[in-house]
Amino acid sequence: MTFRTALLAFPCLLLGTAFSQACTVNNTGAGSDAGTSGSSGASSGSSGASSGSSGSSGTSGTSGTSGTSGSSGTGDGGPCNLGEPNDTPDKAFAITLGTSYSGCLSDTDKDFYSFTAPADVGGGYVVAELTNVVGFILGRYLTASDNAEVLADQPANADASFKLYMAVAPGVKYNFQLERYVGNPAITYDMKVTYTKNVDPSAAATTKATAAQLTLGTASSGLFMSGFKTATIPLTDYDRYFKIDLAAGPATVKLLNVPSDVFAQFRVLDSSNAEIISTSAPNAGASIPAGAVNIPTAGTYYVVPGLYVRDPLKAAGQGAIPDSFTKQYTVTVTQP
Repeated sequence: MTFRTALLAFPCLLLGTAFSQACTVNNTGAGSDAGTSGSSGASSGSSGASSGSSGSSGTSGTSGTSGTSGSSGTGDGGPCNLGEPNDTPDKAFAITLGTSYSGCLSDTDKDFYSFTAPADVGGGYVVAELTNVVGFILGRYLTASDNAEVLADQPANADASFKLYMAVAPGVKYNFQLERYVGNPAITYDMKVTYTKNVDPSAAATTKATAAQLTLGTASSGLFMSGFKTATIPLTDYDRYFKIDLAAGPATVKLLNVPSDVFAQFRVLDSSNAEIISTSAPNAGASIPAGAVNIPTAGTYYVVPGLYVRDPLKAAGQGAIPDSFTKQYTVTVTQP
C-alpha cells in the first residue's frame, strides 16, 4: 500500500515482472553532502640564521572547522512506500473519510485501509471511488472485528474507474482492501472513501420500547436501511416500530412509496407482542395501499414495516447507490 501526492514520475512502472513486493522508489528529498573539513594549519616557522642561535619553531596553525551536514530531505518517498507495510488486515492504514489518497500495487501486493463509521443513530453508507486507475484492480469491504468479507468486486475492464458502496452501522470499524485482479503487474490508483448519513425519521424506532408514535390518518416516514456489523445483515435489522392506539374493529394500514429494490411487508402486533396480521407486497418495489386489519380489542398496537425477502435489496455493491438508501417510505393507519 502507499500513497502519492503527485504522479510526476513513477519508477515503479519500470520494474515490470521484477516488481514482486510493494513498490519502492528513491527518496527524492535526500539531504546534500556533508561540508568539507577545514584547511590544515600553517607550516612550521623558518630556521634561524646559520651564524646565530637557532630560531624558535613556528606555531602550528589551527585546525579548520568541520563542515555542517546536509539537511534531511522532505520527500515522502513517492506513492509506493508511504504507509507501508499494510499488506494484512492487522496492519491496515487508517484513512480519513472524505480525503483523497493515491497508491500503487505490485502483482502480489495488497493495500488494506481502515475506517470507522460515525456514531450516527441511523447509520449511513460509504462509497469508495477509484479513479485514474492504471491496471486491473479489485476492491473488497470487510468488517474489521472478524475479517468477514462483505463485498468483493472489480470493474468490467482494465484502466477503469469504479465505485463500491456499502451500508455501515454506527461506530463500526471496517477495512477496505485493494489488490491486483489480473494483467499489468504494476497498478496505480487514486482513492477516496466518502460517508453519507442516513436521513431516517424512524432511525431510533428499532424496538417496541423505542417505537415512533403514529397519529391516526397521518403518514409517518421511515427508511429500509441497516448497516453491516458482520458479513450479513439480519432481516429483522430493517424493522421499524410504530405504535398507535386503536379501537376494536376494522382498520387499514397503508405502506406507500416503497423503494424499487425492496420487497416489503408490514406486521401488526398487540401489546403482548402477539402478531395480529402480516401482509406482504406482491413484488419488489410495490406498495401496500390498503392492508385490511381486524383489531380484536381496543388498545395499543404496533405496526412494523420491514423486508418480506432480502432479494433484490443489495446493501453493498458496485455502481450507483440503491433506491432504498435514500427513498423514504410512508406508513398510515386509518379507522372508520
